[in-house]
Amino acid sequence: MEEWKKYLHQPNPVSELLNDSIIVIDTNVLLAAYQWREVTVNEVLNALQKIKDEKRLRIPLQVIKEFSRNRPHEIQQRMNDLDTLISKMQKEKPLIERVPMLEGKDSLKEIEELRENYNKAVKNYRDGLINLRDHLKELFYNDHFLDKIMELAEGTILLPEQTEQDLEKEAKERFKLKIPPGFKDSSKEENSSGDFIVWSSILQLKSNVVFVSGDKKPDWVYQDSKKKPITARRELVEEFFIKTGRDFAHITPKDFITSLNPAVSEHVKEDLVNYEAINQQNLSKKDKENINKNSFLKMVSERIIFLLEDLCYKNNITIGRSVYDDLASLTEKRIITEKIREEIEYVLKIYNGLDFNILNDFDVGYAIILGEKCIETLTAYRDF
Repeated sequence: MEEWKKYLHQPNPVSELLNDSIIVIDTNVLLAAYQWREVTVNEVLNALQKIKDEKRLRIPLQVIKEFSRNRPHEIQQRMNDLDTLISKMQKEKPLIERVPMLEGKDSLKEIEELRENYNKAVKNYRDGLINLRDHLKELFYNDHFLDKIMELAEGTILLPEQTEQDLEKEAKERFKLKIPPGFKDSSKEENSSGDFIVWSSILQLKSNVVFVSGDKKPDWVYQDSKKKPITARRELVEEFFIKTGRDFAHITPKDFITSLNPAVSEHVKEDLVNYEAINQQNLSKKDKENINKNSFLKMVSERIIFLLEDLCYKNNITIGRSVYDDLASLTEKRIITEKIREEIEYVLKIYNGLDFNILNDFDVGYAIILGEKCIETLTAYRDF
């Protein structure tokens, strides 16, 4: 082939490549399982098993490393989601405390019965959520999905041809020139070279490749006006073709699964689209600085309130009218120290002051740091 023709190569459509190409999966496809319904997880696992049985599945070692590193955070985040939900569940106090003038009214007795039934239902629901959270905790030690990934990875791992240090060095040189993929991650504090290391593994393959990934960044794909992936970047298609003489294509998890099984349910399609492919550990330093501190303080404060209520339940302490009553009871019973009580009260004071817009970034930032320390201490008290 004449040299110039390489730059005008037209790859086959991904719909055709899916039939006989090597399928490479990205880390986000595996991590997303911790956000999907079981039916969706099974659909994806069945698809990957089918591809493996055809000897067409490949998983870069870098993907396994990233999955291993981020999997605990995904489980932890799901536990935190439940904790946030639990913390918002409040028992209703007797109406007579709010409206004393209703004392003795027949209608008050009826309302009180309804309140008691409501509180019982809230307790049962709360206990059920706590059981679910404990089930998630067990995934750290007994995870059937992890077992399945180990089976799929057997005999499909793509090992790097260079050392990690050499790959990181090459990645930095490419990032300077904005050569995809990965330059969008160049500011990451951790794993900034991850995408390029995955790409270097893909470049080893001497056949057509379809890369299944939820990554929508413009250093991997072209996007439409709604930020949805259209197709792989021309630079990637071209580099792969020049090196191997073969075609490279990018496909989303949804398009991958629906191409293999057009009859999948709408629930599965919804899951395959609506998941968060980037977690906190993958944010760049600049992105982290741009996170709304007020929202983060709200999350920290809600977590503290939940842990305090949980401590009350575990120590048979009646929940008070306010979180400050709970703090007083826990301190009086010597469940928590006076020092941790003062620190928590400070965090809650700053949190409550957010509504008045009188706080500066330093106050909020310090409250967040102190709040995270309080969460660690309360968690230790709870698990003791």
